[in-house]
Amino acid sequence: MSKKWIYILVSLGLLQSCADHAYRGDADMQMAINEPMPVMIVVGDPQNLLSKGSGAIDSDTDSWGGAPIYVYSFRKDLYTAFSSLGSDQNGECLVDASVEDPGNLAGKPARVSELDAYATWTGPVKTIYYPANIQPYDFYAYYIDDMQIPSESISRTQTSISFPVEIDGSQDLMSAKAALTDSQLNREDLSDEDRYDMINYAYSAFTAAMNIQPVVYFKHHLVRLCFDVYPYFTEESGKQLFVDAIEVRSRTKGTFTVADQSEERIGVDFSSDDADPSALPLLSLKGDGGEDLIPADNPDIYNIPPYTGDPEATLVQRTPVRIGESLLVAPDTQYEVHLHLREISRNGTVYLSDNKYVITPSSGAESFSPGNQYTVRFSVYGLTEVQINVGLVPWGDGGSLTVDEDVPPAG
Repeated sequence: MSKKWIYILVSLGLLQSCADHAYRGDADMQMAINEPMPVMIVVGDPQNLLSKGSGAIDSDTDSWGGAPIYVYSFRKDLYTAFSSLGSDQNGECLVDASVEDPGNLAGKPARVSELDAYATWTGPVKTIYYPANIQPYDFYAYYIDDMQIPSESISRTQTSISFPVEIDGSQDLMSAKAALTDSQLNREDLSDEDRYDMINYAYSAFTAAMNIQPVVYFKHHLVRLCFDVYPYFTEESGKQLFVDAIEVRSRTKGTFTVADQSEERIGVDFSSDDADPSALPLLSLKGDGGEDLIPADNPDIYNIPPYTGDPEATLVQRTPVRIGESLLVAPDTQYEVHLHLREISRNGTVYLSDNKYVITPSSGAESFSPGNQYTVRFSVYGLTEVQINVGLVPWGDGGSLTVDEDVPPAG
């Protein structure tokens, strides 16, 4: 996996293409809009996601797990206020939760299907239509995993939408704004004039009639940490070693800006969480599905086997033990990491050790960057003899999605 993004297609299509796209002026464009154009959501392969305490979203699992995405859409002009609600019906806000729940400040939720590429709006309002004109709209989407954000905590101003978040190490936070893709701009059936119109009127009922859908590429706003343990002791040592816990100190309180007239301000800002670094909470690594790392009925699940291969083998030549799923933490310049080990000696005596380290990115970067994945590697020689290094590794492999725009979703 080489890219960090996943993406969602907000489809306005399912309508047949017009045979002649050579529109001439607004009047001809209006004539092309001869039936209601529904807003629908088409979801690409979830490259980077898990849900509900399972950490980051990855491409090799049906990982959305029913967790919703949330969508806003606003009229594209300099005078539109993000404080305007869909329930106001003034044309400024096309999509938000107030469409069916007046006064609700959240984005309108949609659930991602695990059976096909389409997501469906939740709640009574199952279909939303574009205004029957050429007015373009911007689309924003965000994902907050299993977090519950009360409507009253959401701030919607003239220029921005944001709310406070508090992470626990298991929740993925992502957001996106739609933008035309190269494949849309280079579509062979479009003339140069079509492309000019598409750029000016994306996204609208007019572009929907051209089967042009808004495409939003989700960006991760947290840092993903994975943990591998490499045994460096032999059977002759008589050691039995187990991992009991891994913890990381991280800032946890931030402000998530999910829509803004200045796109670079979209993301999670943890700068207000200015507690003493040594007083920051310790986030605990979880197991698959957000379960406790060490099951009550299997306390020895992470046994570190002695190394039986070539004693001269380098770290990369040895097979590691992957511990838990991953931790999703706030971007920072360094982290305090705790590795809790348990040793059972030959005579059955149990020893415990909390090994504490401060890690920095080994790639030469000044900080751990959002959307990046880092593997923390522990070389374990004994209960208190551990070496540690950090490597930057890919998170998500990007990829592409082809959607047959003339085929409606199943069901």
